[in-house]
Amino acid sequence: MSDDISIPLRELNAQGSSDEDTSPHSSPSLSLSNVATRSPWSNSARNVDGVLSPRRVRSQTNVTLSPAESRGGNGGARAQRQKRLTQRQGESSNSNSDREDGNSTRGGSSFDDILGDNDNDDVIANERTAQAASSGNFLSRLWNSSTLNSAAGGYYPVDVESGRNRNRRQQQQQQRGSGYNEPIWSRRMLLLPGILLLSMSALAGIVAAAAWLRDMREHPATDTVNAGLFPSGVDKARLSADQYALRLIHTNDVHARFHPHDFLGDACDPLTFTPSANRTRCLGGSAYVKSVIDHLRGGEGVQNSLLVDAGDEFQGSIFHTLFAGNVSARLLNAYAYDAVTLGNHEFDHGPELLAQYLHKVHAPAICANLDFLADVPELQSAIQSFAIIERHKVGIIGVLTPDAMSSSRVGSNINITDPIDAINRMRAKLNQRGIHRIIVLSHMGYDYDKQMAAKVESGISLIVGGHTHSYLGENDISEITRKPGGPYPTWIANDADREWQTAVIQAKSYGEYVGYLDAVFNDDGSLDSRLTQGHLVLVDVASADSSIKGMEPSSLITEVLRPFEVTAAEFTATVIGAAASEFPGPEGRQDPHELAIGNLVADALSWGADTEHRTTPIALVSSGTLRWGLPAGKLTRGDLMRTMPFDDTLGRITLSGKVLRSIVANGKKAVFSSLQASGLRYKAGDIQVRVSVKNGDTRPFTGDVWEPLNDDKEYSVVAPMFILGGGDELIPHEELDKAKLVIVAQSCRNIVEMYIKHFSPISPVLDQRK
Repeated sequence: MSDDISIPLRELNAQGSSDEDTSPHSSPSLSLSNVATRSPWSNSARNVDGVLSPRRVRSQTNVTLSPAESRGGNGGARAQRQKRLTQRQGESSNSNSDREDGNSTRGGSSFDDILGDNDNDDVIANERTAQAASSGNFLSRLWNSSTLNSAAGGYYPVDVESGRNRNRRQQQQQQRGSGYNEPIWSRRMLLLPGILLLSMSALAGIVAAAAWLRDMREHPATDTVNAGLFPSGVDKARLSADQYALRLIHTNDVHARFHPHDFLGDACDPLTFTPSANRTRCLGGSAYVKSVIDHLRGGEGVQNSLLVDAGDEFQGSIFHTLFAGNVSARLLNAYAYDAVTLGNHEFDHGPELLAQYLHKVHAPAICANLDFLADVPELQSAIQSFAIIERHKVGIIGVLTPDAMSSSRVGSNINITDPIDAINRMRAKLNQRGIHRIIVLSHMGYDYDKQMAAKVESGISLIVGGHTHSYLGENDISEITRKPGGPYPTWIANDADREWQTAVIQAKSYGEYVGYLDAVFNDDGSLDSRLTQGHLVLVDVASADSSIKGMEPSSLITEVLRPFEVTAAEFTATVIGAAASEFPGPEGRQDPHELAIGNLVADALSWGADTEHRTTPIALVSSGTLRWGLPAGKLTRGDLMRTMPFDDTLGRITLSGKVLRSIVANGKKAVFSSLQASGLRYKAGDIQVRVSVKNGDTRPFTGDVWEPLNDDKEYSVVAPMFILGGGDELIPHEELDKAKLVIVAQSCRNIVEMYIKHFSPISPVLDQRK
């Protein structure tokens, strides 16, 4: 396996972490390694200003010399030559302008005049003066490069004479006592066609390369494509002269789901999958998604296409846990996206790793509502507020949900501003550049996208959304019971200009769908709602009734994934313990109930924070970090990583009983919809705190000593740094600002793994913690 595959875990920011960790729970730091060298696409061919071509050379004249003239000439001949010289000098002032516009007006005899009857006894000469030519043209410099032969009366011998005339001239030169210069015109005349041929070949190569690059950009390398599978939905006969048709292909919220899975997220094999009551379909997989995109790009009648993604490539599978953004970056480049925006999870590892990731992605990363309060040069250079796709005259603006400030690791140097204000400012800039077809890539959520479409200044053609994993269209058959969030596309009238309608679209999540909109733009950038139409393509890779039945996975993507799959399989297969029975997973991202898997993780963190296991601290865990349960029987490292895809550093602070009561009791236990806890429980309508552990080496905490929560007492609390950094706003910021933070361990997941090894077989426990 190459060096670019690493097993990264989180690094701490400056607030409370050290560069070295001497804890037994430490693990390698999180880092992005080398991904394919960035090679941006070019949207236009190289401009070639000029091509060398033969020009007629001024002052090449057929001159018949008498014997007397050849030996010195007479005064009349000299006067005529002087007169012609004066005329030529007057004409030479035009030469520079001739070169600038590429059109020559140079006079004189043609090559046909020079290459006349070689058997003629007349001597053909090229009339030159001893003064160097004023022109800087390459051909002029080449032709004027010989040394003047003053003894020959100021003329150059031209190598187009017959052998008889050449011998006669050699004899005449010898009679005058002057050595004969070997003529060079024949060599020059062979050189010029060669230069011309090379120049024309170079130009043809540049033009061909530009055409190839543009074709690859519009239609990247694909496997076999059935053009009739997804034909264009635009009736071109109804298009007016000022309308423009474009197929927009879009994805969102892939969350590192690179392989086929059922709707519960469990892996499935398309070749052996058998539908059942709980597993109705086998969906997604990056190789199949790429094939669908290839077919959409190559659909019958599709002349223009654009591929975009609305964010959240990070988090959601073991592949991201192990390799961070390495796999995502390579896949985005293989897909050849035209533009991407940021999701909140792109900040999960902090700005530094995000910058490394974005510098590996070929497509522009667009986000207009980031306000950098201090210089973050690596990230600032990787993000732009908008992009212009020149070949379609389309402008793309990106916006990110401000919720990322509390749900991710954006950092103290970045603020996420009002998306509507950012969109209005960028739209005005695009309009100033003559761009009126404007697309917003939004990671705000479907409901907010509809609000934005109504509230922004008119001029936004469509919004491609993400974040809420919304399915739009007819009934969603990818799950047992799933109602559509709205129509595809959803048309929203602008509040200030009711005639302007913006289309809002989204393509659910996890690569289960690929959306495409056959959009028809009017000359002012608005969409023709009568002609514009689109659909979501269900990436169903195993069902007999699938619309993509028989479609092969992309060989390009399978090759990209193969080395990562080998490494992941070896690492995740390690057995770490056993479970006596199943630990059910969370029913949702904000589960209001006590969870056995949450109790397990919180107990493990409390246990790992106190090596003596006698006065274990209170442990708090965010429910949103627990994505799956654990199966009964043998447990592998892969099972644990699937349950805890978000690893974090464990920290300790001290909070008063009054603050803990306000956290727990706020909104009638509303906080417990986001928290799992160890050392806190409800008993007889009151909050109790575990104050001592009698059987510290066994679990669960049976026989422990509990007492009512004392508002005036200080309690030790451990939690992942996400919570202690203000994440989810679970702990008041004013309390966090004055609390003294101590780092306990670099990896929460490592602590849970050691806990499972120590206490296997483990059993699920529910003991009134909520």
